[in-house]
Amino acid sequence: MRVLGIAEDVQRDPLDAGRVPPAQRRQSELVSVFCATYEDGVRKPLVDERSIRPQVSDDWTGAASGRLHGGLTLVRVELVPSVVLPALRGSFGREYHFAAEAPTTQHMLPDDARHGAVALTEHQSEGRGRLGRTWVDSGLMFSVLLEPPPPVAAWPELTLVAARAVAGAIGPEATIKDPNDVLVGGRKVAGILAEASGRVVLGIGINVGGTTYPGAGWIDRDRLTLLVEVLERLERGYDDWLEGTLSNPR
Repeated sequence: MRVLGIAEDVQRDPLDAGRVPPAQRRQSELVSVFCATYEDGVRKPLVDERSIRPQVSDDWTGAASGRLHGGLTLVRVELVPSVVLPALRGSFGREYHFAAEAPTTQHMLPDDARHGAVALTEHQSEGRGRLGRTWVDSGLMFSVLLEPPPPVAAWPELTLVAARAVAGAIGPEATIKDPNDVLVGGRKVAGILAEASGRVVLGIGINVGGTTYPGAGWIDRDRLTLLVEVLERLERGYDDWLEGTLSNPR
């Protein structure tokens, strides 16, 4: 793993609190694909619950370039359900909401989304960081829904749980700047935005392949592999956190 870029100041992210119902786990896959730009429900999703067949798992694949120079053109593979679902190793992400473009993944998850549901977009226009600062395209942008039990006072700890999952997926060179930034070589490569209102939605942005943010860095990784690794580690981290919270009530 290596930091490929440097830019200047990327901010950190907050956590709001509220109430939440008990967490429930379900293994069935629920997929929604927003075929046009998703604008807070103005465009309705097509919901598909059929089985998903594996496709190319590499983030970039070679395609013929029209033989102008006899070479290859790199074509980015979108993280659509048919690519992501066969690769998952746990229950997180089995409910998967995808949009090619969206204002923010934080608003893509429907009210009836289940614990562990994931929303992902290739491009977002209204992503937020700490104090409402802009956080737009990061290479890998997704949100994960959690339904932790009370006490609400323990929920801010989930930001650090997510940061540990991201850092672990990136590798030993990644460090955490408490509570929600992940650094490589002293440069921020990822951030967590946790919001709560009856449930917790973790927004995760990882700079993959480049960044426009001053002072930030980025990593060179296959996005699908990284997404799957983060979700698996986040699920395990959440389970450990939940066990500790229930065994040591506050």
